[in-house]
Order: sequence, then structure tokens, then C-alpha cells
Amino acid sequence: MDDRERRRLEALRAYNVLNTEADDAIDRLAGLAGNLFSTPISLVSLIDEHRQWFKARVGLEASETPRDQAFCAHAITMGPDMVMVVEDARLDPRFATNPLVTGAPGIRFYAGATLTTKDGHNLGTLCVIDDKPRPRPSPAELERLQLLARIVVDEFELARAHRQAREKQRLLEIAETMSGVGHWRLDLGANKPTWSDTVYAIHGVDRASFDPGLDDAVAFYHPDDREMVLGHLASAIETGSGFDFQLRLVRADGSLRHVISRGVCEIDDLGRPTAIVGLFQDITETVETIATLHRREQHYRLVTENSADVITRYDFDGDGSFISPAIEKLLGYTVAETKELNLWEVLHPGDRERVTEAFGAMSRGLDQSTLQHRSRHKRGHYIWVESNLQLVRDASGAPREIVSVSRDISDRKALEFEMMAARDAAREQAQRARLAEDIGGVGYWRYDLESQDLDVSPKMFEIYGLERVERPRVEVFDDCIHPDERAWTKARIAERLKTGQADYNVTSRVVRPDGEERYISGSSIIEMGPDGSPAVIMGTVRDITDERRSQADLAASESRYRLLADNASDMITTFGPGGAIRFISPACYPILGYTPQEMIGRRIIEMTHPEDEAVIMAYYADLIAKGPSAISEPYQFRGRHKNGHWVWLEGQPKLFFDASTGKVVAIQDVARDITVRKALEAALELARAEAEAAAAVKAEFLSNMSHELRTPLTAVLGFSRLIEGQPELSPATRRFVDRVSNAGKALLSTVNDILDFSKLEAGQVEIVVTSCNPRQLLEEAMDLFSGQAQEKGLDLVMTGLDQLPAGLALAPDRIRQILLNLIGNAVKFTEGGRVVLDARWTARSRRLRISITDSGAGIPADRLDQLFKRFSQVDGSSTRRHGGTGLGLAICKGLVDAMGGQIGVSSEAGQGSSFWFEIPADRASGAVAEVDGGTSVVPEGCRVLVVDDNPVNRDLVCAVIRAFGAEMTEAPDGEAAVRLASNEPFDVILMDLRMPGMGGEAATRRIRQDSLNGNVPIIAFSADVGGVLPTGVFDGVVPKPLDARVLVAEINRTLSVDGDIENAA
Repeated sequence: MDDRERRRLEALRAYNVLNTEADDAIDRLAGLAGNLFSTPISLVSLIDEHRQWFKARVGLEASETPRDQAFCAHAITMGPDMVMVVEDARLDPRFATNPLVTGAPGIRFYAGATLTTKDGHNLGTLCVIDDKPRPRPSPAELERLQLLARIVVDEFELARAHRQAREKQRLLEIAETMSGVGHWRLDLGANKPTWSDTVYAIHGVDRASFDPGLDDAVAFYHPDDREMVLGHLASAIETGSGFDFQLRLVRADGSLRHVISRGVCEIDDLGRPTAIVGLFQDITETVETIATLHRREQHYRLVTENSADVITRYDFDGDGSFISPAIEKLLGYTVAETKELNLWEVLHPGDRERVTEAFGAMSRGLDQSTLQHRSRHKRGHYIWVESNLQLVRDASGAPREIVSVSRDISDRKALEFEMMAARDAAREQAQRARLAEDIGGVGYWRYDLESQDLDVSPKMFEIYGLERVERPRVEVFDDCIHPDERAWTKARIAERLKTGQADYNVTSRVVRPDGEERYISGSSIIEMGPDGSPAVIMGTVRDITDERRSQADLAASESRYRLLADNASDMITTFGPGGAIRFISPACYPILGYTPQEMIGRRIIEMTHPEDEAVIMAYYADLIAKGPSAISEPYQFRGRHKNGHWVWLEGQPKLFFDASTGKVVAIQDVARDITVRKALEAALELARAEAEAAAAVKAEFLSNMSHELRTPLTAVLGFSRLIEGQPELSPATRRFVDRVSNAGKALLSTVNDILDFSKLEAGQVEIVVTSCNPRQLLEEAMDLFSGQAQEKGLDLVMTGLDQLPAGLALAPDRIRQILLNLIGNAVKFTEGGRVVLDARWTARSRRLRISITDSGAGIPADRLDQLFKRFSQVDGSSTRRHGGTGLGLAICKGLVDAMGGQIGVSSEAGQGSSFWFEIPADRASGAVAEVDGGTSVVPEGCRVLVVDDNPVNRDLVCAVIRAFGAEMTEAPDGEAAVRLASNEPFDVILMDLRMPGMGGEAATRRIRQDSLNGNVPIIAFSADVGGVLPTGVFDGVVPKPLDARVLVAEINRTLSVDGDIENAA
């Protein structure tokens, strides 16, 4: 059998028409065909594997013939919607020897139109037969025969649609029995309602003894609700819309029930309502549960433990103050996760407006409302939920909040969709059934016990994890039953086939082909045949694995939730936009002294320190303005303890926004007690302020001391150098001047050591790294001691310099300061021999190591650990012989530490000493700045203004610079300098920083504003060596005590003129 024939036979069986009773409509069509062609025989013939079977026959007794004798077997091979005509079968080679031609009924003429389905399969023919030869009918006659054949196929389609509708109706009845939801229909033409069995049961009447009219139906409702019923019906008829409302019903036995009725209009082709169809549900138990909750005012957690439905408490803005653990089973979220969600965030966008309207109506006094809406599951899909809303009033009767009881109605909605689909055409029925199946997650099946044909929905394949096939076998599904339950399942089915009893909500396990075990819930019914024996089994299946897992997870989550709530040390608070507390954790008692019950309903601001109220209000206003995406920062405030004292708290809130309005609907804050921490911070702040004050006093003292010491030293050293340069001095006088100069230098060294060490201790030493030539730096430092070494007969030796890179990234000023100290010590304490400077740079570690080794007396081992400590020397007598403060090595260590390096010493008494230091030194990436080895001059005729309150300093500067032929002008203070600069042009201005009255910085800024000398270079005199000058004010700086070479070089640099200053010394 080829594939095309196999599909044709499947299509034929799908119509379930073979071996069925005669159909009057089909018989009439066969008779009509015979009349049109005036033939004695007309047939509706269907071809299966072995025979042709006659669904309708006129003029023929036989009900079937073998397929190999059938004229129709040839006709169905011609293609869709074709007609086969045989004018004389005796002359046609295909049929000349056919027993139906050579014997009874003696066929001569045959005309058969194929019965073609919409998919192009030929099921058989509508044919007319004569025992006499006839010419070929006209095209018009053949077209009429084809039209009748199409009508026969339409009848088959209609019969199948009716059969499927009956099956859907039966499944709907099962669903009504399972869910307690009935359906009804009101024919608007006849004003006649029709009820399902469940609706009869809800009213407490029997279908056999009660046939309701519209007035009878309305009379069942509570007298106060009848006008509302009629109003909803009238509105639906007028607008063509539907309705959904809750009301009270008085049953036939007098008992009061609460019900929900919802309906939609059936519209005719002209857009006019012809009927209203809808659903009816008894919700008395739910309403009574809510009423009991309201009357007793029990704590919501007690309700949670006794209800499988999700119970939620809302204010009228939709803020949830409580949600029961059943939410995890419904939507997959834990209770903790729901605190991060807003009600509107999980609602389907299409349902938000209805829910908002319902909340608004209840805030105005509506006592109850029932809504069906879609909510988003944690996994992303939507679930149909029915929420029964009950208004809770306060003691005065005013609306206070809403209690919602919600349940999963996905299964019911799926069956509702099936019911609505069953009232449409057969093609629409199948489409809607698939939609309901997808939404509800329910698969359905039908098994014909006689033909053993199994019909399943696509969802069945998905639930069982099977690959979808066109004709599934029942054995494939049986093989998926869990091995431990197969015997029990077969025994249960066998027993039901004997009794005909329905089976509802049976839970069992299946094992998918991939090995995964799933739990399913199934319901089924048995239809009996005409003889009373079972004929068909059909039912539904739903995968409940996730529900069972969610129940287990929910139990574990609830246990964790209770543990966390009882043991949390932080205070967790939930309050509305107005600040009223809706929930607070038990931690409020140890922190504020209040129990949670005492805190509920109070406003946060009532317990806040008055000085913190404005700060908190501004904090929340800013946070709300940032919107839902804002991440809050911790904030601090004071809260009043129950005993009256104030407690410092630190909170970090989270805001919840209404997705539709963008307004804040709830705030959750987590706060902790930081009173002890605040006390420590206050003590630390006080200590820091005291330390800063002491440091400021110290800094001011050092600055003043620096100025007061360096200013007279400027005169001592400056004039000493000038006198030394006079050729007419006698040897005795020159010796006296030399001693004065040396004493001044020693005093300057002492002052510098003390100030440098003070800055190191305060962390104020600046390390400026730049590209420099390390060899040139070392050679210049060593060269400074060549005169002293020569006087003592010492050799100065340098090694390793040839291996150094041309440029390294170093702090040359600080390295020079270290070298001068170490080399100076080596020369000072070595009486004979040599001093060796060795330098090594390692590319791998990128570090520079410098050592200074002498052949002096050495250092005892027990004194080495004292070397780098302040005010410490190896031998106190050395201080008397060589001088010094004992700070030099401590300063070296401080500078090396500041550059990220190490410093050390190795020595033996009588064997000399080796001091070394090692610092990071990257290879220089840019150009290396070379030290200018030339000399500088002040241009002849250069106009120089000297500003200093000390006349001795002014005399010294004038003496140095006049030697170059410069024109000098003096000013004793800042005010005089501003007046002179406003009237006379100058080439350079030398400005002392510290002067009484207007200081150097203020005077310079005033001069900069004067266009006459606004762009003239201004050089600062500063006794604060290494101090930071104000940015953009001065063009250079000369330290005090003044050095003639430094002064001339700085003037030369600012004027960019080179020359010779030998005579300036």
C-alpha cells in the first residue's frame, strides 16, 4: 500500500461513516441523482482496503461488493472532483469480464462523481447505473452530478462536526462536575433560559420536574439583587457586551447561596444580540470564609495555615500588607520574593484597567467583587486566576482594606474555552480547543473500544514526552505508565469497563522516553453503545509535577520564612506613601522598645527626631523622583525609644511603584541600631579635630620658625659669600669670614633637618617623579664633596655607572637629598682611605640600588638598630666633633619609604660601613631632561623690583644683581610694590611671601591685574623650603637663605637668557 492510499484510508476512517446506519439525507441525495439521470440504480459508494460499501443505495439490494469488482475503485484514482463515465461496459476492456457486467445487475452505463475531501482525498463516488448502454451525458448534467457529490461530502463533514460537538459537550459536563461551574443560555427571542445540570444543582431543583422561564430564574435571586440582575441583562442586550457580577440566590429549600454569573452575547449577522450565554458558580464557601475572617479579626497567618487559596490583604492603592504562602504554588514566587513585586507588575496588561476599576469601586463602598484575570508566573507564562474581593470596614463602617482570596482556574478556563468553541462551526471548535489546551495545560483523548482507534490532542504528546504522530497507538501511552502502577492501572480500567463508572482526578506517575518521571492527574468517562456495553472511553490529562514540587518547596520556604522572621536582628518595616506602618518585624522590640502590635498604624515621622524630619523628607523626595530603577543609599536618623531616649538608626529603603500610574504604592525599609557606632564616630571626630588643630598649630610654628631662622641666615650666608669674593681681605680676616660662613651653613643644615623631619612625620613631603639621567645625578652629588675629600686625603670612587640606562623615572630632588646625607656622613666620619659609590639597575625587577661604602671606623653591631631612629647617633662624642642633629638618617629612611623603597646598613667596628638604599625605577619612556651645565647671567640694564620687609635681604639681593649691570628698585612691603608696579615698567619682580600688612601673594595678584606689569615674571622668596605655591600666581621660587647662583639662575630661566655669573659669587 502506497503512502497516498494509506492517507486516503485514514481520511475515510476519520469520518466514522463505514458500517453505520442509513442516513436519510444521504439517501435523499442518492435518490435525487437517480431521478436527474433517470437511472434504475444510484449509489453512494465508499472504498476501503477490500470492498466497496454502500452508504446509500437505490435499486440495489446488495450492501457491498469486493473492491476488485467496483467501478468506483477505478474512479477514485482519477484525481479530486472528477467524473468517470462508461457508456457501454461490454465494450470497455476494464469491465467487459466483470461479474457485475456479465451477471446481475448487468451494468452497461456508469457515471460516478468522486467524493473528494477538502484535503483532496477521494473517499468513493456518487454514481448512477443503467442496465442499458447510454451516450455520455452533457457537461451540465455531469456538473450537477459533481455538485451532488460535494453535498454528500458536506454531509459527512457535518456529521463529524456534530459528533465532535457531542464529545466536547460531554467533556464540558465532566469539567462542570469537577469544578462546580455550570453554564446557561438565554434565548432572547423566546425569553427562555436553558441550564446545565450543575446550574440546576446550584438552584436546588431537578431538571425532570422544573422547566424555568426567565421570570422563574430571576425569582430565585434575593429580592435586593433582582433589580441588579435585570439591569445587567438589559445593559448586555442594549450594548451587545457581556457582564460579570456576584449576587445572592435563594435555593428551592430556602437556603441562601452566593453565586457568580458571567455572560457574553451571541450576535447575528446584523450585529444584533440573539442570545446570552454564560457560566454560573456557587462561591458560598469562599464568601463565608471571608466573612468569618472579617468577623473574628483573626491574624492573617492563621488564615494562611488553613486555606489552600492565596489570601492577600490590600489597601486601595493595591499595596499588599500580607500574602499567604500559597502564592508559591499559584505563581512560583516565595513570600519573600513577592515583597519585591508590585501587584500591577504581575497582572496581564489587558486586565489592569478592570482590576483598577474594581479597587476604586470598593474604596467607595462596594462590599464584594469577583474578578477573573491573568497573572504572570515566575517562569514567564500567564495563569488564569479568580479573585474574590471582600471589603473590610473599620469600627465606624468606613472602608478600610480589601481581602482577596485567589485560586488557579486555568483548568476551568480551558474547559470554558472548549464550551464556547463547541457552539461554533467544527473548524473553529478544533482551533479553540487547542487554545484552551495550551492555556490550561490539559490534554484530552478518545479511545474507540471496537475499532481500537485512539484520538489524542497535541498536548498529550507533550505531557508524555512523545514524538507527535498522526495515528498514535494506545500501547505507546500504556508503556509510559510507571512500572509500579501498571498492574493497578489495568485492574482499575477493567473494573470500570464492567461497571461503567466515571473516574475523576486520579493521580498517577508516567515515565517519559527520556527517563524523566512526571505526575499526572486524569479524569475519564465511558460511553455505552446501543447494546449497553462500553463503546468509547474518553477523558482529560493534566501534568501536575510542578504543582507537587511547588507544594514541597512551599513547605520548606514557609519553614525558612518563619525562622528568619523570628531571628532577624534588623528591623524590617513596610509602610504606605503616607508613612503609616503596615508591617514591622519583631526586631522593633529590642531596638525601640515597642512590640509590633504597638507599632502598626503609627506614622514613621511621629517617631523621628525633629531635627531629622526635613532631612528624611528630602531624602525620600529625591529617591521617588529617580523612579523605579533607582537604587537607594543608606541614610541615618534618630528614632524615639519607648522610654524616651533617642536611638540612632541606619536604613536603606526600597520603593514599590504602580506600573500604570507611576506612583509609589509602598515602601519597605530595613533599619539597624547604630547608636554605638555613632558614639564611636563622634569620639573619633573629636580626636581628629583635636589632632588637626594641634597639627595646624605645629605647622604654623614651623612656618614661623622657618621664616625667622632663614631670614637672618640669608644675610649671614649671603654677605659672607660676598666678602669671601673680595680680593683685598687679609688672611686673618678671610679665616674669620670662613668660620662665620661655615657656622651659618651648619645652622642652615640643622634647620633643614628639623623642618624636613617634621614634614615627613606629617606626611606633607611631595615626591615628584620625572625622567632624568641617573649617571649625571650621581656624579653631580659626588662632585659636591670633592673639595672636602681632597682636604682629608680621601679618594672618591664611583662604580657601575656605565651600566645604568640613559634615562630612569626618578624623584631626582629627593634622591639628591639622600645622597648628600649619606655621602656627607661617609666623608665626615672617614679620616683616611676612600669612599665608594656603587649603582646597579635590574631590568627584571625595575629597581635601582645605590650603596655608599667608606673605610672609616665602622659601627658596633649593638648600635646598628639605632641608626635610622630620630635624634640618634652611634657615639655622642661624634656630635661634639662633627656636629649634626641625629635626624639625617631618619630623614633618609622617611624619603626612601615615601618612594616605596628600602634602606639599610652593614658594618663592623674598625672595618668601615656600607649604607644602601633601593627604590623602584622604571625605564624612562620620554625625553630625559639634562641639567644645564653652563652658567647664567642677568642681562645688563635689566629692571628689577625687589620686595622684602627686611632691608638686609634687599641689600643682599641688590649687591648680587647690580654686579651684572641691572637697574634695582626696592619696596619695603606689598602696598609699596603695588604702587611702584602701577607706575614703572620692570623686567622681573622678586617678591617675599611673608610680609606684614599686604603679603607677597596678595600683592602679586594685584600687580597681575595691572596691565603695565601684569605679564612680567614674578619670582617668590620663600623660607618654607618645599612648600606648595599657589597655582598660576608666581613664575618661579628662590628659597631662603638666598644663594647667589640659584637667584641668578632663576632670573635667567624666567627671562630665557644664558650667561656667566662667576663674578656674582
